[in-house]
Amino acid sequence: MYLEKTVYSLLLLATSILLLAVLMYFSIYYEPLTTVLLNYRFNRVLSVVFTGFILGVIGSYLQACLRNPLVDHYILGIGSGSLFTVYLSIILFGFNIYVSSSVAIIGGLTALFITISIAETIGGSDTAYVLSGLGVNSLFSGLSILLIYIVSSKYPLAIHLFIGSFALASPDHHLLLMILSIILLSSYFILVKPLNTLMLGDIYAKQLGFNPRFYRSLTIILSGSLASIVVSLYGLIGFIGLVSPHISRFLIKTIDNRLVSPLSGVVSALLLLLTDDFSRMILSNYIGEIPTGAIVSVFGAPFFLFLILTRFRGRVG
Repeated sequence: MYLEKTVYSLLLLATSILLLAVLMYFSIYYEPLTTVLLNYRFNRVLSVVFTGFILGVIGSYLQACLRNPLVDHYILGIGSGSLFTVYLSIILFGFNIYVSSSVAIIGGLTALFITISIAETIGGSDTAYVLSGLGVNSLFSGLSILLIYIVSSKYPLAIHLFIGSFALASPDHHLLLMILSIILLSSYFILVKPLNTLMLGDIYAKQLGFNPRFYRSLTIILSGSLASIVVSLYGLIGFIGLVSPHISRFLIKTIDNRLVSPLSGVVSALLLLLTDDFSRMILSNYIGEIPTGAIVSVFGAPFFLFLILTRFRGRVG
């Protein structure tokens, strides 16, 4: 049974990768273009795919290690926390992707630590994580809004980071994104088995020889750091890391992270590229290009509300 599911999952993953490759080609060559436009589209498509893959895998990691299907880097406050410190770094040092990325990690992990601390203090339930995450998210988002007016005078394109956009995609980002992807792929071989045991409980993990505190901390720090760096490059892109693991688990009918995590990354890349193409190719012809982060939120937020309703239906009253 497991062998059949593995074969099916691998075929689905291969099909998804092929579909992603076809979509990438179409996204670049869908009409005649100049060399300059070709370079811009190539850089943008590559940035979208890398970002989607990273956020999708991170989403599956966070949901597994916290045993909570309602979280991603955005819900936990990592995005808003890292954005706040990025804005601070721009005010103090000007814009530099390496400085901003380094500082973003501090902000993202700080926000994540606050969220987890509050959630564990009030019981550690799914509801506690969502409520504390939303509170921390609101706090750092509000602080970021206050800083936008100062930041804009030094870096006018800072507003794109608050909304989440790939309009600023640059080849300068590719090396950093490739490093993040390699780190994530390497972590797969270290984390997926411990994450499977953590989903069943800390006692079960200990029985199988995995230290739950160590692997949970390692997963949280890794996921928070990589998500923060992505935010420093392209801003707040919420819900994509929440939706992709759910779609992956639905498609392959299992919660096994050995199968879910890679598929989640590819599904996330597909969804994000489709969203960016929709904005760049279709909406731009009528109302102008809308930032990708805004469109993702329009579709992701209802999905999040649906998850909350289905998960807690019958528990109230």
